[in-house]
Amino acid sequence: MGLVLINPFFFDSKRKDVFRNLKARGMEITDRVVEIAKDYLEDHGIELIEVIFRREGPVLMLRVIVDTLEGVKVSECADLNNYLSEALDKEDLVQDRYTIEVSSPGLDRPIKSDRDFEHSMGKELELTTYEAIDGRKTHEGALTGMGKDNIVIERRGISTVISRDKIALARLKIKF
Repeated sequence: MGLVLINPFFFDSKRKDVFRNLKARGMEITDRVVEIAKDYLEDHGIELIEVIFRREGPVLMLRVIVDTLEGVKVSECADLNNYLSEALDKEDLVQDRYTIEVSSPGLDRPIKSDRDFEHSMGKELELTTYEAIDGRKTHEGALTGMGKDNIVIERRGISTVISRDKIALARLKIKF
């Protein structure tokens, strides 16, 4: 009898369907979590940044990222976690065991939306662009202006206008 090797990374069409279904179900779950959380978030002055539902190793993880103008507090995350846990249990939205994690986006979160840029006005940013602007792809400076299509950063008295569609990554500069 010869040796038979089975490639553990080979997925047949049935397994591909399982992964597609999990992804579709994840989108359904995240959309519903947004609906469930909406009124709570508005009542408590909390902004929803992102909802992610995915398998992380053997665990299904529901990650809810929130913020406030002053920065979200641990107690606010805990209260929202408890609220979502109770609401999701009542709806029986997720039949499998899962973990809910409610957290802030962190200091090094990417700045993407208009609101993110508005919150960052006057603060020091670090930017990476897709192509060189003024001879370089990395830029630092205080955010001094923004429009629909551009931002303006200033460093050492020199202003640089950067098209928002050229920004690969923008973050607050963390000072130690």
